[in-house]
Amino acid sequence: MRSITATFLTWVMFASAQQPVPQAGRPQQAPATATTTPKTSVTFSTSLQMVVEDIVLKDKSGNAITGLKPSDFTVTEDGKPQKVEFVEFQNLEETATPIADTPEPAKQLEKRPEPAQPQPKAATANQIAPGKPGDIKYRDRRLLVMFFDMTSMPLADQVRAQTAATKFVKTQMTKSDLMAVMKFSSDIKVVEDFTDDRDALLKDIKNLTIGEGQGFDVTADDDSTADTAAAFNQDDSEFNIFNTDRQLSALETAAKMLSSLNEKKALVYFASGMTKTGTDNQAQLQATVNAAIRSNVSFFPIDTRGLQASAPLGEATQASSGGSAM
Repeated sequence: MRSITATFLTWVMFASAQQPVPQAGRPQQAPATATTTPKTSVTFSTSLQMVVEDIVLKDKSGNAITGLKPSDFTVTEDGKPQKVEFVEFQNLEETATPIADTPEPAKQLEKRPEPAQPQPKAATANQIAPGKPGDIKYRDRRLLVMFFDMTSMPLADQVRAQTAATKFVKTQMTKSDLMAVMKFSSDIKVVEDFTDDRDALLKDIKNLTIGEGQGFDVTADDDSTADTAAAFNQDDSEFNIFNTDRQLSALETAAKMLSSLNEKKALVYFASGMTKTGTDNQAQLQATVNAAIRSNVSFFPIDTRGLQASAPLGEATQASSGGSAM
């Protein structure tokens, strides 16, 4: 039985190795070709980023120079010339038109109709109205955004920011200015879209809730911190890093919300400073800067704490420094 099995296996292996001999009178069939692998195509794509720059050109008399063409400008980046797509002249008003404070009318004694019931607010916050691609929605307009970071400002700084914003709208706003109001507490909310209605802007600024967004203050953990006689003090460095990333992320989101408009935007950032330690927040900082460049947004920070001077041996609000910190 074993010899028969061995013979059978040998015959099968030998037969499989034999090439079939073509018989005479029959057409020889073409050998089967191996399956070819389909060629894969690789697509390379690139994109261009259009950057809008504001340029102010005046002659010797102080008058604006008009009629300029793209060929009149030379723009380089890292020594390489860049193509100027278009040049557009916009006539912006530079003289501020202050508004007078009108006293409230005296209360009348006659019976007034009962006020209507206030309508409930929408569940979602307002968004910046986008513009059409390639269309300049706000021609001959200067776009300003007042951004209130309520999480970084204590109560006193929030009051100062509210007062400064009110003063700007009343005394320094021009006819060419369009202003929007945004705030950041638990999330980012567009309080008012771009408008030149001063009454609406003053109402929005006045309705800012003082004390909103508290609980995310940056704390100090050095020799100048007051001794509370606590047995254990936790390290606040990680918490401060998170707060700074949170502030930078809010600015990045605001810049992306403004990217739907083709014009140049100026964002006035009201805050009580921003703490950055080494390279801890470098990734989020770079992401915020990139978003602002793509969206044609410029940041103008305002420190609501005002001008500060630190006394060498401390001041009335905090303990004096000691040891190497002195």
